[in-house]
Amino acid sequence: MGLTASVIGKTLSPSIFRWNATDAILYALGVGARPPAELSLLNEANGPDVLPTFALIANWWAVKDLRSALDLGEYPIVHSAQSLVLDRPIGPSGELSVHAEVSAVWDKGKHAAVEVVGRGTDAEGTVFVARSQTMVLGAGGFGGPRGPSAEPDPDTAPDAVYDDVIRPEQAAIYRLSGDRNQLHIDPAAARKFGFDDVFLHGLCTLGFAARAVINAVGGGKPQRLTSLSCRFAKPVRLDAELRTQMWRSGQEVRFRTLQGEVVALSSGSATLAGG
Repeated sequence: MGLTASVIGKTLSPSIFRWNATDAILYALGVGARPPAELSLLNEANGPDVLPTFALIANWWAVKDLRSALDLGEYPIVHSAQSLVLDRPIGPSGELSVHAEVSAVWDKGKHAAVEVVGRGTDAEGTVFVARSQTMVLGAGGFGGPRGPSAEPDPDTAPDAVYDDVIRPEQAAIYRLSGDRNQLHIDPAAARKFGFDDVFLHGLCTLGFAARAVINAVGGGKPQRLTSLSCRFAKPVRLDAELRTQMWRSGQEVRFRTLQGEVVALSSGSATLAGG
């Protein structure tokens, strides 16, 4: 079926997300954390500290069935943007109830974009709010609003740069946190859909960017990162270097992530609490 504004307000099936320290550590490894510099993320004897973007794993379970929920049929869909706001840090173990609903539908011309808001709560109240934007290819032209435009990346020299390496097994590790899409593990599946090879999950790339912000300008303290957002510009290949550039203004950080000269994450923004 085609998309129209009539789907705004539609709720997706709620989910319960339970995790323990092993899950948090596996996620940290999946987004590139390494000892000894990031031992606090990897050692259950001291917590562990939990990356804020781990909340997006909880959110993924609530939004993963968007295609069937909106009856999108054979329309190709692409995760195009993501934001996350945390009311408080994620603990090393716990349980969250995640409810998601369609908050906007935009007509991009040939294509359409759908925004879904997911809210994660526990017994004490809201823990996170995540906004996921999905591009539905070929579903535009229904006459709706175009939606907001992306804010351009800064054109000045960055205040900080963080270099990292995407290892050959990175996607294979990350997928153990939930997203088993064959495009990220099976070269034959990737080629079937027009890609040269497997590539990194977009949310995994965002996890790398979150680590970059935390380590380069956040004092290595994950709990200081209280929000972030980005657009997914290009897929990231495995076994290659990744660079995140950052521009800081008080508690606000703009960022973009590149692989070589190719921008992978654009219009990045993050907020750091405390000092």
